Amino acid sequence: MANKDSDKPLIDSDKLIFGIGQVQQITGVSGRQLRYWEEQQYIAPITQEKGTQRQYTFRTLMMIFHIQRYLTQGFTLQSAVEKAKKFEAQMPVLRTFIKAQLQGVDVAKNRSIIDFGFKDASRSQRVYGVVEGDKTYFKIVDASKPED
Repeated sequence: MANKDSDKPLIDSDKLIFGIGQVQQITGVSGRQLRYWEEQQYIAPITQEKGTQRQYTFRTLMMIFHIQRYLTQGFTLQSAVEKAKKFEAQMPVLRTFIKAQLQGVDVAKNRSIIDFGFKDASRSQRVYGVVEGDKTYFKIVDASKPED
């Protein structure tokens, strides 16, 4: 029987709260920009009492980070927001896939290998992701041969 606690995240990211000053420091986005993005409804602070400092969830912090990243790549604000929203929508799918498939990671100085498990139900081949410096690629190996 599966342990229900193993399905819970290590940290509840909904409880990670950042003040506007921290968000500015982490992302490099000014308070003025953040307020403008709020007016445009690209982001939203946590509901708060009047007169208190703006606060943001971890999820909003990540949205701000990605919008800023796309802006620095030369995208318009509207395009950056659209790209950030698309990226955010992809994350649960990626988490589900990696959680289900990741069998292990062997980190070495010059070459690291990510074991994604068997290629299919025949269990005759394993899929590895290889990282060598700034190069990445997949390698499929017969399951009878251990990966070196």
